[in-house]
Amino acid sequence: MVKTITAEELFRKIKAEEALVLVDVRAEDKYNHFHIEANTVEDINMPKTEIFALEDEVEKVNPQLTKDREMIITCTTGNSATKCANILSSRDYDVTVLEGGITAWKEYISNESIQRMWEEFKNVHPDAPEHYEAWSFGNSKQMADELAELVVKGTKTATSSNYRLYELEGEPLPMVGLHNIILDGKGMAVAVVETVSVKVVPFDKVTEEHAYLEGEGDRSLRYWQEVHEEFFIKELKEVHQDFHHEMPVVCETFKLVFKN
Repeated sequence: MVKTITAEELFRKIKAEEALVLVDVRAEDKYNHFHIEANTVEDINMPKTEIFALEDEVEKVNPQLTKDREMIITCTTGNSATKCANILSSRDYDVTVLEGGITAWKEYISNESIQRMWEEFKNVHPDAPEHYEAWSFGNSKQMADELAELVVKGTKTATSSNYRLYELEGEPLPMVGLHNIILDGKGMAVAVVETVSVKVVPFDKVTEEHAYLEGEGDRSLRYWQEVHEEFFIKELKEVHQDFHHEMPVVCETFKLVFKN
């Protein structure tokens, strides 16, 4: 049975700047989209098919692999990495599997960044409440990155959301005084904002002022209406409901109180 390492243990090794060799056995496109990087980490992308081939080709040697150092093997969830590690271990390679793979790694570093930012915020604001929420904008990595950057710059001080989803999911509306940790597209904490007002208004009654405070595009009401109608149509379709211009929208304004 091969050795394993948790995301937390790997994080500590990287933070301590230990020299590590990571072999990511996912397909190249997934590796290029996201992989573990650090100054002291030698990261290698070797699709699992190349390692599976070693099982049948006993004499084959891959020059990227090394026997004089431990290699940490990872994939999306850990399953393929375990299969690859067993093959490599049978050929006398020193291998360790990252438990839960890249999925577990992303979850851990996201949670770690959230906790770290909140601790840093509380050091500066010791009277801050104990409760906070952490979330990202939109429905894609690109949108989360773009809108988080606008928050950090101080351009975006408002957001709007679909009131229907709060009703359907039984979730409470945001409230004045609520502290929110804003995440980027990788789930990393970038800022803390505090909610200063919450109003529920029909879609066609959202004001030019609110659209401007959202900070997106040319900051016009027309731009806000175009992008949010498209966004809400997609959201409502997923819950088998239709968009209309009188649908209730939660209009929230906030202030930036802390950032990296």
